[in-house]
Amino acid sequence: MMKIEPTDGAFGCQVRGVDIGSGLDPQTYQKLHETLYENRVLVLKNQTGDADDFLAFGRQWGAPIPHVLDTHRMPGYPEMLEIGNMTERSKDRQSRNNAAFWHTDQSYDANPATSTMLYARIVPDMGGETRVVDTKAAYDDLDQGMKKHIDGLVALHLYGATAGRDGEEATLALNTSQADEVPPTAHPLVRRHSVTGAKALYGVAGTAFGIEGMGREEAEALIAELKAHCLQDKFIYKHKYEVGDIAMWDTQMTLHCATPIDAPDGPGTERLLWRISVRGKPAVYQ
Repeated sequence: MMKIEPTDGAFGCQVRGVDIGSGLDPQTYQKLHETLYENRVLVLKNQTGDADDFLAFGRQWGAPIPHVLDTHRMPGYPEMLEIGNMTERSKDRQSRNNAAFWHTDQSYDANPATSTMLYARIVPDMGGETRVVDTKAAYDDLDQGMKKHIDGLVALHLYGATAGRDGEEATLALNTSQADEVPPTAHPLVRRHSVTGAKALYGVAGTAFGIEGMGREEAEALIAELKAHCLQDKFIYKHKYEVGDIAMWDTQMTLHCATPIDAPDGPGTERLLWRISVRGKPAVYQ
């Protein structure tokens, strides 16, 4: 009954005929994993599961990560976040738009995320989209001279280090105890996927602030050049949520950015999504 078809964007697939509320068998999960890794974005349509079903689904992709912003974790579900404009915290514009800058989830962590998924519970009539960049396609599109130059380079990352640039929203600052959990870390600028082994540009926006063995100005210029290369329309998929969507992306081969959203002003302006990011290989690959 599962039907997989391309999105109407630059990349990604939509899936119909499966429902996490009814449970999925290992063969279905295997196909979903393969489809995500081949297409970078996967959208499961018309889902009916509750929070427990969603968390169980997330655990099939890796180990759910409690976000470093512990004040924003979902009550009763520390591995999940509530995203949108309906919570008490989201009355503040910065909290409401804390992901409205180009970034890769947990690239600031020594053990980064491997996929992120958002479950749409309430969606506005207009706005609230997520844009995703295919950084594998962006890497493949580089000329051989640039590939030779950057292969082997190691980027330095820190939570929110370059958020708020280029007209993007800034991210919330961490308190001392939160910052202690995520000290500066390093990842290859061109990173191999943990399952497929394919190469992609990794984390070139939001957290990368330098490159090992390279002067500051040269490193910042190179990172900015790669970010600009990634943000070409041909590499971007823009997802407009419908209630019941689970939209997920392979964080090892993508950047993403939320669309800024205002405070709610009556029906049709409210937004609520549940978010899970995971790390490690899915169980079917272990």
